[in-house]
Amino acid sequence: MPAERAGIFIFSVSLQVKIPIMAEQEEKKEKKKLKLNRKYAFLVSNDETMEPIVDFKVNLLKLSLITLAIVLVLMVITAVVITTTPIKEYLPGYQTQSSIERQVYELNRRADSIELELQRKDIYFNNLKLVIEGYDFSHDSLDQHDIYAPLLGINTDTIELRHSPQDSALRAEFEEANLYRLNPAEAQTTDPKTSNFFTPLVGTVVETYDPSSGHYGVDVVSTGSQLIKATLDGTVVYASWTLDYGYTIGIQHENNYLSNYKHNATLLKKEGDFVKAGEAIAILGASGELANKPLLHFELWRQGTPMNPTDYIDFEKGEE
Repeated sequence: MPAERAGIFIFSVSLQVKIPIMAEQEEKKEKKKLKLNRKYAFLVSNDETMEPIVDFKVNLLKLSLITLAIVLVLMVITAVVITTTPIKEYLPGYQTQSSIERQVYELNRRADSIELELQRKDIYFNNLKLVIEGYDFSHDSLDQHDIYAPLLGINTDTIELRHSPQDSALRAEFEEANLYRLNPAEAQTTDPKTSNFFTPLVGTVVETYDPSSGHYGVDVVSTGSQLIKATLDGTVVYASWTLDYGYTIGIQHENNYLSNYKHNATLLKKEGDFVKAGEAIAILGASGELANKPLLHFELWRQGTPMNPTDYIDFEKGEE
């Protein structure tokens, strides 16, 4: 009997000890719930009249949820702004193809400049070395030598200049082509306009052909078709990107015609492609530093001479 009573006593004591601990834990949980659900009043009032301007109540749970929602909204807005605006070009990992090509172009240009400057420095130091070593530069002067000395004793009147048939034909063609030119750089070809030129872009000419100011083509804007088309059959001789003119493409045609299309948004053909007249070769754009709006800068050349495109093409009434 004493042993049984001792066991019952120990069990009852441990049970009585656990009950207060559980009660204390429950009380702490209740306090935490009350703390989260406890409402706090926020009041903004006029300092002089004490009239409330902003007055609202909120608990910690709602305040935490509102703060989290605001942070998520700001993160979404920031992501949208970065992915849909040009600001992404200034962030690492978001550079576009055009910006990369521009950087490559600038690096190549600087590398060429550095190489040229190094060559000049080498020449300078080599000359400086010769001066220090006491090199006699008098032998380098042309005044000390008679450049006609090898001809002494030779009867130059007996020299006969002979022209090959090919050379004579080339001279005759050149003299005939430039016979009536006052300014060969700006003269137009006398070749008849036998080719049927396709309108590359139907629109309005906003800047005309003016070779005196260095503008060797026309600028055309359009609110209709956005496709740039080849003006004649030919082969694409270059398709690249430049800093001033953006995406440009050039096509070599028959009868020594060459057409250039500049400021495109993107190119649809590459070098070596053969295109037909009226075939789409690019998309209208505003690439390059010289373009401030979508337009086509179109040039037409023949035998190295710029032509006035409006003498061959009616951009306002052409076929699309």
